[in-house]
Amino acid sequence: MYFSGRISVDPSQLSHIEKVEPTGSFRKLIHVITGGAGAKKIERQTFTAVGILEQISAALAEMKIDNIIRLAHDDIVIYHDREGKEGDFQEAIDHYDLTINEGMSKFFDRIHLVLEAADGDFIHLIEVNINRTHDVGIYPIDIKLNSLLKEFRKGEGQSEDDIKAKMKNRFSNQEELNQFLKEKELAFDSFAGELNLTLRKHMSIDNVKVDIEKRTVVPKTKDRGPISKGRRKNPTRDYDPVFDGYYGFGDILIYSFIFSELMHDNHYHISDTTFVGEEADILGSVGDAGMDMGETSLMDMDLDMDTRLEDLEGVDGFDSVAEVTDSGNDWFDFGDFEGGVDI
Repeated sequence: MYFSGRISVDPSQLSHIEKVEPTGSFRKLIHVITGGAGAKKIERQTFTAVGILEQISAALAEMKIDNIIRLAHDDIVIYHDREGKEGDFQEAIDHYDLTINEGMSKFFDRIHLVLEAADGDFIHLIEVNINRTHDVGIYPIDIKLNSLLKEFRKGEGQSEDDIKAKMKNRFSNQEELNQFLKEKELAFDSFAGELNLTLRKHMSIDNVKVDIEKRTVVPKTKDRGPISKGRRKNPTRDYDPVFDGYYGFGDILIYSFIFSELMHDNHYHISDTTFVGEEADILGSVGDAGMDMGETSLMDMDLDMDTRLEDLEGVDGFDSVAEVTDSGNDWFDFGDFEGGVDI
């Protein structure tokens, strides 16, 4: 189990909408027949990479977030920390200044940042995507938060059995589990809210949308290999970067697999969570009513995944992946906001 959130930002910058001609022979034919009426519309932002990076950097600096993992300009990887360096954000920005000239800064499709932060409750993974071109109605700055429980991080010399024993002691009954999850959810809400407000201080923003939820990992088998083999090329909008194989996150994420085993073995009841597979794929969700994880086959790793998912079809309280996808995002809309600085 971990917490996942998205902060989508619509900066107060000039933008314009363009029609994009379709590709493919049949689509081009329809485009000609309809006189271009079927062309897809996109929104193109006028901000520069350097300008937007400066504002985001100022917000992160105020929150004392200075540990960067990855920085990329389109397909150019400017910086990638594979050793677990601390306080290397300025180093990455210096690399960017040396690599990207003024012209490239104005013409780009996407700037991609991944940062790490820690507090008393969590190890946070923060992915920032700055999209110069995007579909109409989609905000150009998309920030994905994955927050893992710091208390159960696998330390040096510790085994999975050590982590499991610690979690068993921590969650000796349903009431203790419920209280723990409630406290951590409040802590996550607080962090996401602080990041949202800090961005507003340093950027000129029209609107911000925030989406927050708990996510529970569904292990494939008991005999696990590496948790992740690395970045997927085409992650979906709901995809979580914590599965991207960044340095050190395998040891942090391992507790979430053990958590799922304990939920099944102890018949713990869980509610308001989205279930994700080991490849960050959305499997389904359960709402307020929740479900007893020991009475379902979802976490029964003696069965193959297809059988487990088939067994869940029609189970009261469980929404399939199609239902989760069709429902869309439950946004908290913070409305218009004036302030910040110009890019």
